[in-house]
Amino acid sequence: MANEIFIDWLTISQLHTSEELFPIFTGGINVDYDPNGNARFERVRPAHFSGSHETRISLKSDGRHISLSGNVGRFSRKDNLFNCGWGRTFEKCNRILQSKGLPAFNAGKIGHAIGEPSAPSARVSRIDLTANFATGSESQARHLIKWLATRSVSRMKKGRAGDESVWWVNSRHMLKAYIKHIEMLKHGCAEDDPVYLWCKEQGVVRVEIELKRRLLNDLDMMEISKISDEKLIQVFHEQTEIFNAVDRSDEPDILDAIPTKSRVHAAAWMAGQDLKQFMSRATFFRHAKILREYGIDISEPRNVEAFPVKVRIVEMKPLSMPDWYSLEDDQPHLKAVGE
Repeated sequence: MANEIFIDWLTISQLHTSEELFPIFTGGINVDYDPNGNARFERVRPAHFSGSHETRISLKSDGRHISLSGNVGRFSRKDNLFNCGWGRTFEKCNRILQSKGLPAFNAGKIGHAIGEPSAPSARVSRIDLTANFATGSESQARHLIKWLATRSVSRMKKGRAGDESVWWVNSRHMLKAYIKHIEMLKHGCAEDDPVYLWCKEQGVVRVEIELKRRLLNDLDMMEISKISDEKLIQVFHEQTEIFNAVDRSDEPDILDAIPTKSRVHAAAWMAGQDLKQFMSRATFFRHAKILREYGIDISEPRNVEAFPVKVRIVEMKPLSMPDWYSLEDDQPHLKAVGE
């Protein structure tokens, strides 16, 4: 995978059914009571552990059920411009568990002999996949975000923050793109940091996909034996198909192909007009549905600014990790937050 598409967050857990009890780690317990004062639901809060460079992870163990959540590859590293793939992230998870006297996550086993018990596999409930793209400059990175903000994704709600970031989200996954060096500044990075300067010079745009439990279940990727770097790469490209969508609004003959009743509205939108001001809500959405079939989305402001030719995000070529960058961490001693 050459660290081009990597993991920026992982939530993983496993239930151990053996008689052995393991160390307990919690950050306390939340209890819900009914009107009569009877406890009806208890939820164990995770304990938080800090590493170097102000990094932290969440760890929870009740003696049998163990869970770990956080940006594992980033833990005790200075930044996460590039990060680890599946194998290295999983290995680091287990190093963290073993440092606290907990068993490593594993694929479990199926009992085949009569009376032989089965052991549940470790299961994943969230994976964030990430890749970087070079646009050539901060200006071009901003143009790219503005262009992406004109794209719509079916059954996903869109949001944006100026020309710095844009995202789409639903209950299954979240897709977002943002300018990396600006995000680094917001998280306290110094302006003379070499990594920050490199990102700004390259015009790095970060694209992230948060795969939530529902989507992981549909993809049959909850059990760790079903996950591989190859499969994650395939999922990343499938879920970023929006960047390959063709915007046909600049084709000179596109109007001729559009049905007559919608053609005038397409022409008005291409001229930069806000069609919501000239028609009812029902009429607007009826024509919007028709025009999407022709690569035109009138629900978005017309992007009349020419998109820089040398920015080719639609080709989906991730930025490779440079030779001077390191994925090694500080091999920390985990410290409970608050100690």
